Amino acid sequence: MSFFTGTVVETLFSLSTAVTKNTYTTIAAYTGVAGTNPIPSIPAGFFSNVNPNPLGRGLYLEMHGTIANTAAATFANAINVNPTVATSTGNITINTAYTPTASVTAPFWVKAWITCTAFATSTMTLQINGEANYHSVASGGAPTTTQQTVGFTGSIASLDPRVLQYVELFGTWSASSSSNTTTVQQLKLLGIN
Repeated sequence: MSFFTGTVVETLFSLSTAVTKNTYTTIAAYTGVAGTNPIPSIPAGFFSNVNPNPLGRGLYLEMHGTIANTAAATFANAINVNPTVATSTGNITINTAYTPTASVTAPFWVKAWITCTAFATSTMTLQINGEANYHSVASGGAPTTTQQTVGFTGSIASLDPRVLQYVELFGTWSASSSSNTTTVQQLKLLGIN
């Protein structure tokens, strides 16, 4: 049975293999590499004008991974929905200049709620609200008070609901080093209504 109409919770994408990205100082997608592994996407027609109405229909993205740096490099994070893979124009900023704990590979996660707020046959607007959480100690370490959380919000307009739309997270490191890494171990994109 297909639940493509979005009337129940359904998994649209689930990452099958961890993705590690490092040594980049210009903005780059870190949730997947085109031509190497699958990229999270919204199927063409998911927000089609059928019952239920596309307005208010939503998606939920949850990503868990680890982040590490050498010393004082900072990491900027962003999210985008675009019909062209690895396209960072029109990003919604998650955070700027976060400094991960030096020489520690620490967990981090991003959660985003995506809702269709405007719809016409060939265009739609998606509202994205979410949060990111960065830990300061390695997995299983003693709890600290230095964990950091950030909220983000924005909208992306003029998307064509009739074509596949890629949902990607983009990062930028302030310094290039093979030790400046973002690794995505889990990523799920769910249709939630």
